[in-house]
Amino acid sequence: MADADPCVAFVGLGSMGKGMACCLARYLKANGRQPLRLYNRDPSKLTPLLEDAELGCVQAASLADVATSAQIIFMMLSHDTAVRDVVGQLVAALQAGAGAAGQQEQGLQQQVPQEQQQEPQELLEQPQQEQPQQERRQRIIVDCSTVSPETTADLSRAAQAVGAAYVACPVLGRPDAAAAANLLIFCSGPDAAKQALVPYLGAMGRKVLDLGSEPQKAHIMKLLANFHLVSLIELLSEGMTLAEKNGISRDTYMSFVDEILPVPIVHGYGARMAADAFDAGAGFTVTLGLKDVNLMRKLAESSETPLPLADVAFNHLLSAKAAGLADKDWAALAVAVRKSAGMPE
Repeated sequence: MADADPCVAFVGLGSMGKGMACCLARYLKANGRQPLRLYNRDPSKLTPLLEDAELGCVQAASLADVATSAQIIFMMLSHDTAVRDVVGQLVAALQAGAGAAGQQEQGLQQQVPQEQQQEPQELLEQPQQEQPQQERRQRIIVDCSTVSPETTADLSRAAQAVGAAYVACPVLGRPDAAAAANLLIFCSGPDAAKQALVPYLGAMGRKVLDLGSEPQKAHIMKLLANFHLVSLIELLSEGMTLAEKNGISRDTYMSFVDEILPVPIVHGYGARMAADAFDAGAGFTVTLGLKDVNLMRKLAESSETPLPLADVAFNHLLSAKAAGLADKDWAALAVAVRKSAGMPE
């Protein structure tokens, strides 16, 4: 599926992507591989990585450059729209047979029909013309974002039509876990492509769970994982609020929780709530939490599976956002629970 020393690219250098890209770059350099190529819509986010000599990264000129120069393309983006846009541009470049590796964006765009340059999303909505096998340049597109299963299925078909494999690899963990290569990675897609990704996923995560050959299955599992997390946050918020209203301090409540659920992630969220430490920092925001809970509610609706806990958590997150906490850690859901109980925010 992939060359012995394939060119690898990483698209999306947000709080999660940055840590993942650093781990991947270190692996490539330590093993004498080609340098990691980086692309981000805001190029200023690339500067710290490009200036770090220990990483040895190089900048890709454009998404078209990424498509034509890299055999393995990782993405970590914030939502479905961004993922569809990026994959649309990659597909456009591949479908057009866009030149040799490293060719500049202007030259590439001259080869792409104008309507494709303006609306890469259209490529995902139209039947793709199959390319002769000998003309295809094998690519593996790897999406590590959290998106809907429907989006993943659509993009997998679009990638396959231009001779690329599409693998879903959403991750579980906060930015500090990404920087420490301590992520749990859910992986699904074509077997040969998954096998080619083994060393790279190992460089970014502590464990990979194989969900089979259908790319959307990994995203379903990621939504299930986030459902458990937001349910935990809701549970801690309600329990802590009930305790506090009845004269039991937050710290005392957390001492009890730590005894019956001695798990780092439980303690972490509970400690944030107890201290009102909701600055997102290296965390997951209320806005992103709303996006993910909405995705799991849509999945529940499509499969006729009621999720009352997700509904309650969604409403509390929505209230937290309305209270001006959109950019706070999603543990700020607790603020909405306290308010509903008549407590000061």
